Amino acid sequence: MPNLWIAIPDSSLSDEQTKRDKSIKIGQFARACSIFQVTRIYVYHDMLSQFEGEDANLLKIILRYLDTPQYLRKALYPRMHQLEYAGILHPIKAPHHKPPEDIKKVRVGDIRTGVIAKVKGQLFAEVGLGSLVPFGGQGFEGKKVNVKFVSSYPNLRAIEATEDDIEQYWGYEVKEVPSITKLVAGLENTETIITTRKGNHFKNVEAKLIERAGNVQNLLVIFGSPKHGVHELVAKEGGNLKSIEFIVNMFPNQATETVRLEEALLGTLAILNSSIAHLGRQVHTSQNPVS
Repeated sequence: MPNLWIAIPDSSLSDEQTKRDKSIKIGQFARACSIFQVTRIYVYHDMLSQFEGEDANLLKIILRYLDTPQYLRKALYPRMHQLEYAGILHPIKAPHHKPPEDIKKVRVGDIRTGVIAKVKGQLFAEVGLGSLVPFGGQGFEGKKVNVKFVSSYPNLRAIEATEDDIEQYWGYEVKEVPSITKLVAGLENTETIITTRKGNHFKNVEAKLIERAGNVQNLLVIFGSPKHGVHELVAKEGGNLKSIEFIVNMFPNQATETVRLEEALLGTLAILNSSIAHLGRQVHTSQNPVS
């Protein structure tokens, strides 16, 4: 199945008035992305909207903070005013958010997220086990890294885990891009979906999308801002959407005047999850035909 990516604007919080409400909305973004296994969140610049300059930083910092296991947060995030309301946000509890564990129970092959530390010139990893673990790899102090244990207690040792080592959903990364146009132009082996009320009903293109998704590495879903649709944003950038085939309306029978971004994100990902799961069943059946 393809990696699932989304793109949201840096004006995503422009319809909220207080830092508390903005923080809660970001928490909703993080939860939705984690529920439906989004592995990358692009934050693009919205050239049309007026919003507080701090909003973009707040969005990126809280998204990354919530994706970070609890045992690493103090090491990676010193006291910051952007995290004033982080304590009221619902935890993600994704597979990489492992609880503290007895170091004696760690098994060879286990994976944990850690941060590199340096002691007397030697590299170690802080991975929530109560003590540092010798780290055999490259990196700098303070770098966030996924580690795989290659020996057990009392000679516990870890190396950097590869993508092949990680079989479960392992959170998302957050990337900043200057525009939708440049984002789409710079991607390879990726099928893009634009969400808009003016698009085709999703059910009318679902079969074709499933077919395409089975032949690409990534599936990117682009959302508009609280005040402007993707067409308007791209027009302001001086671009166009002629290269995008899947411009879809995910809520053709909506009874409200608007669908808020956090609602659009959760609803769209839920619908796509059903389609992608269908693709997964098709792939599994073709690989394991009934005799």
